[in-house]
Amino acid sequence: MTRVALLGFGTVGSAVACRLLDANRANPLNSYELTHVLDRSADRKRLAFDPHAKIVWTTRIDDILQSDADIVIETLGGLEPASDWIRQALLHGKSVVTANKQVVARDGAALWSLAARQGRQFRFEAAVGGAMPIVRAIGDGLAGDRLTRIVAILNGTTNAVLSTMDDGVPLRAALDEARRKGFAEADPSADLDGDDARAKLAILCALAFGLRVDALDIPVRSAADVTAADLAEARRVGATIRQVAHAEYDYSSSTLNAWVAPVAVPRDSIFGRSKGPENVAVITGEHAGDVAISGAGAGGGPTAVAIISDVAAIARDRAAIVPPPVLTTEFSIRHQFACNPSGVFAPVLAEAV
Repeated sequence: MTRVALLGFGTVGSAVACRLLDANRANPLNSYELTHVLDRSADRKRLAFDPHAKIVWTTRIDDILQSDADIVIETLGGLEPASDWIRQALLHGKSVVTANKQVVARDGAALWSLAARQGRQFRFEAAVGGAMPIVRAIGDGLAGDRLTRIVAILNGTTNAVLSTMDDGVPLRAALDEARRKGFAEADPSADLDGDDARAKLAILCALAFGLRVDALDIPVRSAADVTAADLAEARRVGATIRQVAHAEYDYSSSTLNAWVAPVAVPRDSIFGRSKGPENVAVITGEHAGDVAISGAGAGGGPTAVAIISDVAAIARDRAAIVPPPVLTTEFSIRHQFACNPSGVFAPVLAEAV
């Protein structure tokens, strides 16, 4: 039996709790027990979820740290106290699964190293691509290659908004629709402005290229500036507009070109065909060439799928020690956008789409 404690019971946390129960019902070999839930509104949410379930609800992190939980799942969001609580959980001998891209982008290397020293695991598939398993694709599936480029849609909220706008819906109405469907927060600025995607891109640069990239060093341009006229012009030339995250590393010169921006992509490309909250990535290796992967990237359900997959990986081999990547800061960043300074959206590299 794998005992699980959950930090946070919002959209993602509640979806995780339901998925844990469903996983046990669907497959008796999945033996997960949700033992503890921490939330600042623990009493109210306990009554709404299942007041008869044998779960300890608390507002105190010490109750989690002193518990018999094997795995702590963090779905709080934000940098603090999430990062400190993850660190404390590892120090108390618990493996940790998180969906927190800001924590992983800033402190992931240190937390991963701490987990290895403690003989525990630190996993974060849900922090980058939702149900699109890009962390595993890079860390395991393509580990035998030397990766050179990642071109991706990494924010399901923005993709949902832009694909709705492509049908002639104004930005505000497209945002309202995304909120109704659970794809957007009340304040979507981090999504539309690119802050969310560049944190994810910084994580992927560590995994793919071995670079310690400060997310704030990755330039962004906001998708909130995309207008109906921009989409109409893109449509006229057989394109549409998507928020694209781009990272390409030149090993010979130790130069990284990384950015996040709304760009025009061919309508019949893998990016142009993406609709709603879908994430898409094309990962390029020296030997494998282009490898495409996609999956839902926004909403509690897809994020919960990625979290439970990490829980399952830990449960299969609790003694496994996953060595952290060796990261370097000996590189330079080149800021070369795929759209020109005047704001006109130019097509992203054709071979990447």
